[in-house]
Amino acid sequence: MADHGGTRLDRITRPAGGGAGATFLQLVRMNVVILRRNRQTLVFNVLVPLLMILIFGGLFQSHPTEVAVAGPPPAVAVLRAALPRSSFRVERLSAAAARRQVADGRVSLALIVPAAGGRPLRVTVVENAADVTDNGARTAVAEAAVSRLNQVLLGVAPAAVPVVMTVASSGAASGSLASTDYIQFLTPGVLAYAVFTAGVLGAGLRTVTDRERGTLRRVRATPVPITAFLGAQILSQLVLVVVQAVVLLGVARLVYGVGIGPEPGPMALLVVVGALCFLAFGFLVAGVASGEQSAITIGNLFALPQLFVAGIFFPISQSPTWLQALSAIMPLRYFSDGLRGLMAEGQSLGQVWPDLAVLAGLGAAALVVATRTFRFDPLGASR
Repeated sequence: MADHGGTRLDRITRPAGGGAGATFLQLVRMNVVILRRNRQTLVFNVLVPLLMILIFGGLFQSHPTEVAVAGPPPAVAVLRAALPRSSFRVERLSAAAARRQVADGRVSLALIVPAAGGRPLRVTVVENAADVTDNGARTAVAEAAVSRLNQVLLGVAPAAVPVVMTVASSGAASGSLASTDYIQFLTPGVLAYAVFTAGVLGAGLRTVTDRERGTLRRVRATPVPITAFLGAQILSQLVLVVVQAVVLLGVARLVYGVGIGPEPGPMALLVVVGALCFLAFGFLVAGVASGEQSAITIGNLFALPQLFVAGIFFPISQSPTWLQALSAIMPLRYFSDGLRGLMAEGQSLGQVWPDLAVLAGLGAAALVVATRTFRFDPLGASR
């Protein structure tokens, strides 16, 4: 690809042998090397999102909420896993001790699992009557944890609601879920934005640069199919997405205990679909842009509003109605909502299927337009 990172075009268009498969693999390898050598790619697609997680997580993350759990050890183990350790500190107590500590304000929430009972289990959620502000949010978290427990027992997600009871307060209640759970909200959004910018801005600008430097024209003049050239760019972009996910989620896990949800398979599928969707938008930006500066301007005009309106840093449901309507047309919102549902809310693939379908549809539409606007030569270049 010309002289990006010191890689010469003849090295990737004149393979020593091995057929089309060897040519394609060589193209992929060269594209990965180019991405690795590009400092801007590493800074804006990996380092900046990582700093977002570390800085915002450090600013808004407070001490974990104390939770008491009473019940058989296997059930306690499932509930402990369902409550992220970055937001909750789980202690196993007797049922009487759990109720007493909620009343005293020493723990914010208690989950009492019956030693024996029907299926699904009717878990009692004990809350402090004086802690009105946070009880609604805690009930939602408790319901998700109990649903996970029953899903483990039954093999399917049950339509069961925990039994919620409150106890009279004999002391100050502790903790605030609104602040302790912020990192669980933030991490999926930052990952979504990192994948988004890598496709729309990174891949789009790289395609424009290849066109302006004559790389696309020279590839078209060689025996290497242009589909193999573009396919290698797509596959190398997916490699970048894997690196982004591993780094961001790995650090979030080590520093804040953020998990990827009970089912990593649906999350991986959503990330791949999202990456392909935004890569299609990147090709669209490359098609309508007249040059590198034009691509930067168009890409930023498309990307920057979504950073603030797609629910990356704060729940969009807390925004004015007109802002919620605006975010509904932004593809990044569906990507971040889907990731957040899988990672932070324990949802299944069926529950985030609408987000997945929207991303696939928008990506397909962007790809159709991109194929009609794609150019091999710069504007004004002689053929």
